[in-house]
Amino acid sequence: MKNKIFAILLASLSFQVNASEVQPIASVIVNKASAEQGFFVFNFGEYKITALRDGSIDLKGSLFNKNLSPDELQQVFSKANLSQTQYLPTSVNTFLIDDLHGNLTLVDNGAGNCMGDKLGAMATNIQAAGYKLQHINSIMLTHLHLDHVCGLTQNNLAVFPLATVYVSEQELAFWSADQVSAHITEEKRDNYQAIATQIKTVLAPYQMSKSLKTFKAGSSINGIEVVESAGHTPGHYSYLLKSQNKSLVFVGDIIHSHTLQFIEPKLSIEFDTDPVQASQTREALFAKYAQSHTWIAAPHLPFPGVGEIVELSAGHYEWKPLGSATPATPATPATPATPATP
Repeated sequence: MKNKIFAILLASLSFQVNASEVQPIASVIVNKASAEQGFFVFNFGEYKITALRDGSIDLKGSLFNKNLSPDELQQVFSKANLSQTQYLPTSVNTFLIDDLHGNLTLVDNGAGNCMGDKLGAMATNIQAAGYKLQHINSIMLTHLHLDHVCGLTQNNLAVFPLATVYVSEQELAFWSADQVSAHITEEKRDNYQAIATQIKTVLAPYQMSKSLKTFKAGSSINGIEVVESAGHTPGHYSYLLKSQNKSLVFVGDIIHSHTLQFIEPKLSIEFDTDPVQASQTREALFAKYAQSHTWIAAPHLPFPGVGEIVELSAGHYEWKPLGSATPATPATPATPATPATP
């Protein structure tokens, strides 16, 4: 069962950075060494953003198998110089938004202890970046897969005892026991039920302290707009931060592989709840963000996971990462820090 649960989530790979091709929407204020230590800091308008490394896993290429014919699929993998039997090193990133006025907002939470010892470094890296876990005010979840929520708790205690956790109303409803069976295929039901049970356990300390809150489309949290981006899960949302006429979107899991899904956004991954809707969301948002030069921050793009989407031809794109730090396969993370008692 653990292997099945482990296979249900995540995603991306390595890239070459050319600083001269990156527009100066943000300024990097740390050196390469700090990125290698598990965090990467840059200024964005009036904010300081810290990308946090939670770790990495390997995703088999054959998981990317939805919406294309076998011939089309082979063409995409050939363009990327990859094989469907190949394992793709995949980052797991989270992001901390500091408004420099005492408000700290965390986007997603990493895998905690739920998915093996190659993940779970987020809490340690928050502290390495100079922050205290008890100072995090708000946590915005793009969705409730385990690699995005399990960092919320350790030993059934809240890792962020003073934070309010936000998730969309649709997402929380989808993972409730009575909703899961109604929305998924029979062959995936056991896995989803097991994951739903883990999600309930992870969220419990925040529900007990009345620190778990839901939102609807059109909401704004701490001045950050919510953006509907369903498909990967029914209640998946992204978050739009605006400052000084610039925009940065924390996109969540609309993309899992920079080598495959930028060149062919129609391609969806096995664990998208609705692969067709996921591809439609990806195509629409890629086109929008490329045209508007909006930067994105993504959990499964190579660390630090921040950069720009550039359109190569109609419906086909490439990834231009921020800064000049060359990403590498993350080292095995340290053990997550022991949380304070809520």
